[in-house]
Formats: sequence, C-alpha cells, structure tokens
Amino acid sequence: MKTFRFFATLLVIALCAGFTSCSDDDDENPLFGTWISIYTENSTEYKEVITLNSDGTGTSAYYENGQIDKEGVENFKYTYDEKSKILTYIWEDGDVYSVRVTELSSSKLVLVDDVDEEGEGEITTFTKQ
Repeated sequence: MKTFRFFATLLVIALCAGFTSCSDDDDENPLFGTWISIYTENSTEYKEVITLNSDGTGTSAYYENGQIDKEGVENFKYTYDEKSKILTYIWEDGDVYSVRVTELSSSKLVLVDDVDEEGEGEITTFTKQ
C-alpha cells in the first residue's frame, strides 16, 4: 500500500509540473520582435530595422550602405488593430503614421503604405531576426 501511495503521489506531482512548467508557444504574438528589411536602389543598399516590444513601444533605424542614417534610432509607441490589420506608429514628436499589414507570420511581416485610390501602395517586406 505504501508503494502504491508513493507512486500515486509521484504521478500527481508529475502531472502538476507538466501543466504548469511550459507556456503555450501559440500564445506569443508574432508581431513582437526585431524586423529587418534590406533593398538596393541605384547601387545603394538600404536597411530598415524596427523593433516592436510587447509593451507597445518600439524603435526604428535606417541604414544606407551600412551606415546609420543621420537621424539615428527613433523611438515610438504603436498600436495594432488585428481586425483592420492597421499598424499605427506614434512618434515622440507627436506624428502619427499608419500602415496596413498584409502578411504576418513568425518570420515575415509585409507592410503597405501610401495607399492610393486603387488600394495599391508601397510594399515593404521584413524578416524577423
């Protein structure tokens, strides 16, 4: 009987540890993290790096041929409306800028801005780092 009680106690402890020790990875928002977009135009390489934190803050930096832009790193707050797929940046100087998210996965983020009357705009593709 003592052996049965011992194994039953171990089983209960193992089950409790199994339910509480691991978080569900599906609950993580794929938007959070550091995203990089690189493109070349007229022999110049441009790189944009944005970081979106879970607390609604972020940073943005632009590079030209590996050198950080004269503006440096800019801080912002952001909101994301999952229903409308609109990502809105609120810059430190009060400017507000919105883009449409057309694709979001754990490794790819596609943004469209400057949308015209036909619903077309500039597409920027980011990969998660």
